[in-house]
Amino acid sequence: MESIITIATVLTMYFNAANDVNAPYLYNSDLEDGVIHKIEVYEQKGDQMCAKMEYRYEYDEQGRLATREVVRWDAAKQAWVNDFRHTYKYYKNGYNVETSKWDAVAQAYDVPAEVTLYREIAPSVTSVKTFRMNAAKDDMYLVNSLLCMEPLEAISDRLLA
Repeated sequence: MESIITIATVLTMYFNAANDVNAPYLYNSDLEDGVIHKIEVYEQKGDQMCAKMEYRYEYDEQGRLATREVVRWDAAKQAWVNDFRHTYKYYKNGYNVETSKWDAVAQAYDVPAEVTLYREIAPSVTSVKTFRMNAAKDDMYLVNSLLCMEPLEAISDRLLA
């Protein structure tokens, strides 16, 4: 399956957001050797710039996105506070995205509250299924299932090439 989330994908997302002159947000990235490790988001409020959120990225040895952590600015505490984390797990025919919320009492991320599975089931056809954790946190149930197909023109162009 070719659609994986790489360093280049994260870099492109950053440049697209940072170059939007109409957005009320400003972005500051921690960029090292072409790899984004952190993006801080600030909100422009009049003549003030207020901290809003921060994205933290980690990659695996193949340069694929492994985790994306989201922290929010707590103005009362004057500190970044953990919110949630996406963990990416890659397989031969696709990948999973697990979403875990921060547990402030345990000071750790909880078991995944949601898992989305992306699987290539045929050339140019991907199955996407989302599961959500139940209230007892002992089982997951299906909340969404769909198939994504590449446009017919793109498939035809590849076959004729």
